[in-house]
Amino acid sequence: MKTFTSAKDAKEFLVSRIVSEAELEGVQLSETERKELYYSESAWTLPDMEGTNDDFERNYDQDEYERKIAGLIRNARRRDGRANKEDAKHWYEAVGILRKEDHYILVMVRQAGVSTRPRGDFLWLLMAALGLIGFLTCLDFVLAYLHIDVSRAAFQFYTWVAIVSAIAIYVLLSVVLGRARTDNFLGGIVEGVFTRFLRLK
Repeated sequence: MKTFTSAKDAKEFLVSRIVSEAELEGVQLSETERKELYYSESAWTLPDMEGTNDDFERNYDQDEYERKIAGLIRNARRRDGRANKEDAKHWYEAVGILRKEDHYILVMVRQAGVSTRPRGDFLWLLMAALGLIGFLTCLDFVLAYLHIDVSRAAFQFYTWVAIVSAIAIYVLLSVVLGRARTDNFLGGIVEGVFTRFLRLK
């Protein structure tokens, strides 16, 4: 059952966790810094966001702010993950809702290296890969049964080259970007491809 019914609910959950973590760590967050977490150019935000953002741009260092918030997000997510698995699911769900729109808080979520996808997503991707291998294997047998002139050795060779290449790319990206950011990046690509495919149907 979903916990959040709107982007407003999802954003308020994330902001509450960041503010709570700041209090636990003794990190000072001004009213402007708290309100800036709600910033969005096109989606739901606070009524007085324009004035808040003007104040933020005049008086705060954006890079320093984002580093501070990213650290709080990282620690809050880790703390919630250790305390209760349900709390971790709330993070995934909240971020998943916000990812459909443009929200500034997602910049800090990405900087924190926090995965925006449940671990189960990777399992599903693995299962999809195994399904693809099974499909290619069945196709190989069908082609052989129908006596279609396709080199079996070449077919198997290119299939395994594709699989090994995909694994190598994933490992390389994980080393360069980190596991969480790689999962977010590749997951976003897969999601985009499937979304476009479904729209064409």
